[in-house]
Parts: sequence; C-alpha cells; structure tokens
Amino acid sequence: MAATISGGSLGRWFEQLCRIKHTQLRSIVTDNNEALRPNQLPRQGGVYAFWWTGNYDLLTRRNRDLVLHGPGGRDVHLAIDDDWLGLATGLPVPLYVGKNADSIASRVGKHLRLKDVRMLPLGGDAKKAERPTTSCQLRGGVEHLFPDEEDTRTLILDNVGLSYVKLDDDAHAANRFYLEDLAIGLMHPPLNVDVER
Repeated sequence: MAATISGGSLGRWFEQLCRIKHTQLRSIVTDNNEALRPNQLPRQGGVYAFWWTGNYDLLTRRNRDLVLHGPGGRDVHLAIDDDWLGLATGLPVPLYVGKNADSIASRVGKHLRLKDVRMLPLGGDAKKAERPTTSCQLRGGVEHLFPDEEDTRTLILDNVGLSYVKLDDDAHAANRFYLEDLAIGLMHPPLNVDVER
C-alpha cells in the first residue's frame, strides 16, 4: 500500500504528542537503570518527544550556549535562553522530537544509552561535542546542557518525560515526517536545532 498524507489528522496527532505519557523515564526502566523494562513502550513506529518535567532550577543552571558548525565552516553561536525554552509558562519543556518507522521502544533506548552513567567527557565548551553514535541525540544534548554533571543517566531518568504517537508501517511514512516537522516547528525543542551547511 502506498503511503498517503492524512492532513486532517496531523493536528490531532500533534495534540496527542503534547500529552506526556511517562512524566519520569525512571518509571519505564529496570531497577538497575541499565535498560528499558519490556513492554513499556510500543514496538511500533511513530513520533516521540522528550520533555523536561523536572525542577526548573536545574534547567536554569545549564550551559546556555551552543556553537554549531555552519555554512562555509564558520561557527554559528546560539543562546538557549529562558524565553526559547518557554520557562515562564511553568509547563514541561520539549527537549527533542524524533520519529521511527519500526519501534519507538528501540529508538528511545538508543537515545538514552542507559548502560552509560555519562556518555561524553566531563566539561566542554559551547561547541557541540561529537557523539559516539548518531542515534543518541537526547543523551548528547542533555550532556551538553549539563557539561559538569557526572551522572547524566540519573539526571535524565528523574527529570525527563516522554510522549509519543503510534504511526506504524510504511503507510504512515509521510505522516511521521510531517508530524515530526510540525512538532519541531511549533515546540522549538533545543536539542533538535541545527543550521544549514
């Protein structure tokens, strides 16, 4: 079956994506914090969002600067301020939005890299550090925001939540694409930001 667009449903799916299903990721991991518990997340494709649901005071102590590799090799400096994050609303802060064709559970596991207490070296500056894989954007982004936090696994499990919309199979390929783009465009999650090259 060829993929089609369900344009009339995108708005409803976006509403569903804004409903956090797990306010703390700790609720879906094993007791040793090293793996997702079985059958806690869909083994189907869809669009997902990670949210800062924890204490705002922790988030305001973050690294506010981000330098990305831009066009012509020049550095592009971004300031992730409280207005960008929408802290004045008092609502959870969207950190990252992504999509997956086959298994939300598998993709979330790759983002979290639960076997590591910390993935990147401590410290660092405003330049976006190179991650060990291309599939751990959430973990790498949180470690950039908290460059001196030795145990980012615990930080994430206690302060980050998750929402998702199941859109499985190739028939939803275009719907996943547009829902992810819509969510990124409206939510402005800081860990999704990139610049042209």
